[in-house]
Amino acid sequence: MKKANAILLLLILSLILVSFSYTNSNKHDLMITRHDKDDAEFLKIAERFEKYMCHLNLPDCEGTIIADQWVISAAHCAVGIMEKFKDGRKHFVIINDVEIEVDKVIMYKEWDKPQADISSLNDIALLHLKTKPINAMQAKLYVDEDEVDKLIYMVGKGKKGDGLVGINGSDGKQRGATNRIETATEKWLSWTFDHPDTQTKYLTEYEGISGPGDSGGPAFILKNDIVYLAGISSWQDTKDGDEGLYGVIENYTRVSQHIKWINEEMTGNGDVSKAMLRVEPKPDATVYLKAIDVSASTLKQYVGEYEIQGITIKIYTKENNTKLYSFVPGQPSYELIPTGKHKFSFEILHGFKLEFKNAKNGVFTELIATQPDGTYKAVRK
Repeated sequence: MKKANAILLLLILSLILVSFSYTNSNKHDLMITRHDKDDAEFLKIAERFEKYMCHLNLPDCEGTIIADQWVISAAHCAVGIMEKFKDGRKHFVIINDVEIEVDKVIMYKEWDKPQADISSLNDIALLHLKTKPINAMQAKLYVDEDEVDKLIYMVGKGKKGDGLVGINGSDGKQRGATNRIETATEKWLSWTFDHPDTQTKYLTEYEGISGPGDSGGPAFILKNDIVYLAGISSWQDTKDGDEGLYGVIENYTRVSQHIKWINEEMTGNGDVSKAMLRVEPKPDATVYLKAIDVSASTLKQYVGEYEIQGITIKIYTKENNTKLYSFVPGQPSYELIPTGKHKFSFEILHGFKLEFKNAKNGVFTELIATQPDGTYKAVRK
């Protein structure tokens, strides 16, 4: 879904490309808000909905809790979890800062066609949790078909920015924003990121759009103080302009059109023909990749800062130099699992690897990063 431009490719170590890359015309932006409001207001909106949220821990993508052990998200996000299951690995989401294992993924039909235009697909999936989350809230499903003109609340941990400048950094904080639904079709709820000067009837006080890390996240509608899930973050149309600027059109999966499917799957009465993939981890699934032993002295040779076109990748050790980690500013740290001579894989993501090369004077000077769509080199600073 995200356009594979150079900047995104450079940030592979922060793992923000995992969510979706099936089409390069439907670009998904960052959590961007209108430029003339205090950022504290958007942080406050997110606090109201925090207990309904599930971070999919890919790390891209969000989900919404809708029942005791059920989370709903976008199918393009669930692909990452499905691939881990197929690879014989477990997956854990994060709710209220607690990791909870996913024991089943149910994808809506049509996801056997990864090259199809996202706008033609049903971008929705269900995740079943092995245990019930503690102190979580459940959003009700919006079943009415009167969504047009309704005020919606979006929530996510995407990078910060505004409609004038677009992307301007990331601090890992969860923000909320509002908008107003303009159109409702068979599959999509849509709205525009309006400039405050336009003063259209759809402009909202805390106008915004979602972004990377926000895919699969909610569009909530409030009725009598009850939280309803109306849409699921899927894709955006930038009209061939820059990402994150005013004028972007947002498209969320329309939940009201999938109520029957959701209820059938959650109650175990689903029609296999309408759910293309039901995937569960293998009985012997493991949490970790098969690791080899690497001495602390060897790990120290990798430690340092590596640069690729202005992006600094920090490699460091923890736990008495027995474990290696990578860090990119604005993103969490990730443990690296040694799988071969000077080779490492990310613990939480299949298909992303690092290799250290060109040792000089007891340290390595090059870092080779491999992801599903290419290989890139960073040089020690």
